[in-house]
This record gives sequence, structure tokens and C-alpha cells, in this order.
Amino acid sequence: MNKGRTTIHIATRDRWSELALLLQSLRTQTVQDWDLIILDDQSGTPLTACHFLINLFNRIKLEGHKIKILRNPISFGCCYARNKCIDEDDFDNEYTLRLDDDVIIEQKYIEKLKNVIELNNYDMASGVVPLLGQPELKRETRFINNIMNEHQLDKEGNLIMNKDESAYCYIETKVYPTHQFRTNCLYKSKINKKVRYPDNLTTVAFREEGFFSFAAIIAGYTIGINTTAICWHLQTPSGGNRRQDYAECVKIDDQTFREWVKSKFEKHGNFLEKYNKRFIK
Repeated sequence: MNKGRTTIHIATRDRWSELALLLQSLRTQTVQDWDLIILDDQSGTPLTACHFLINLFNRIKLEGHKIKILRNPISFGCCYARNKCIDEDDFDNEYTLRLDDDVIIEQKYIEKLKNVIELNNYDMASGVVPLLGQPELKRETRFINNIMNEHQLDKEGNLIMNKDESAYCYIETKVYPTHQFRTNCLYKSKINKKVRYPDNLTTVAFREEGFFSFAAIIAGYTIGINTTAICWHLQTPSGGNRRQDYAECVKIDDQTFREWVKSKFEKHGNFLEKYNKRFIK
């Protein structure tokens, strides 16, 4: 295993310019021991047909990073694409970093997330995701909770509380435990052997992060969040919310989520309550 090195997984579709911005932000990271897997979920034109991206890929290779560029024959959606990245990852690096394709990470993002894992003894780590169009939303201390991104679920799988406020919480230098990673997460690659994205969601993949995070918690892993690690979200429409049946897909995935949570409650009890007790004395 390549100790300390990270494999970055990016699933993308029809976001050439956004992907280029993300790759440039990777090239400026303080941590440069990373390799890259990009899964093109059937963009209208393949990534390898973009002259600018080809030059950028070649530059990244010259800078010492391995790259795999993959392409689905048809669009299978977000979860399939993320699992495909896991399946095709043979770099044997210690860490995996999952990034959306419409974000820009600040210069110390990877460094800060590694510190969450290595210095604070978590298995997974995420930053906060402010919207690039609203960079100066009011920063209020009431948004700093004992557990960031805390959720409460009833035994029927209904979400009865959602403290998903991490986009507004980058005001302190503390590291907090959390229930659910917020989109762009670094974790120990060994987790890939036990936790995968669900294969029964629609291509919209609503609540994909909840599935992955809660499955990781049930498997015994812990998640930390660094409120100073900033991942700017461009919010560019992609293959998901352009779908005419987007709202219907969200309903279907939400029902799948509730049924999955109910089954986990029946098997494990209130796994989130048990998780909280590990941190809150």
C-alpha cells in the first residue's frame, strides 16, 4: 500500500469547464501525493474529445500523478459511477477522496481532511460546502452543533431532524464528529471493501450520501468534519436536475431510503443514537 497517498474519484457528466476548474484546484493543493480516476457517465461528447482537457490531463501526468479516464456506454447515474470508480481503483493508495465535479477545493483542503483522520482518529472526513454564489452568508455560532450534519431517524425510516447546515459553519478551527459526510469526503480506502453506494436508486441518486455514511457508521467507522476546510459549490445543473421526472425520482429514492433505514433499525436498533453516545458523554 502507498501509505499517505490518495486516490481521487470524480464522476462527471457534461461539465467540461467545471471539471477543468476542479482539476486546477487539485494542482494547487499543498498535498500533492494523489492519483486520479475520472468516470465520464456518458457526456454528450467524451472528455477525451476536449483538446483543453487532454492537455490538462497530460500536464497532470507530467507532474507525477497517475490518471485513469473511464466512460460508461450509457448513463447509469451517480451511484453506479461512484461504484465503478471504486471497482477500477487499483492504485493501492491509503486514502480515497470522493469529489463532485462542480466544486473547487481550497488550497489546504486535502491537508486539512488528512489531519482530521490522522490527528483526530476518524476514519472519514469532510469539509464544509458553501455555495459559490453566496460566499458571505451570515456566519452564526448557533450553527455550530455538538454533531454537525446531525440526523434523527425514526424506526420507520422517516427523517425527523436534519441539521444539514454545514454550508454555513466555517467559522471555527475545531473538528467535530458528524453523522453524514457532506458531498466531498476523504476516507481510508479500506472502507471501500465494506461500504458501497446503493445500486437500487434512480440515476438522480437522491440521499446517496446518507446511504453511504450510515452504512459506514453501522460498519463501525467514524466521520469527522473540519469547519475550516472549504469546498466551493458551483451548483451547475448536470444530468440530474435537468430530467423532467426529477421530482418523481426523488420521491422514489426517498422511499427506498426509508425502507432501507427501517431494515437497519430492525437489525441494529437506533444506530445513530448509539453512534452519538460514542462522542457525547
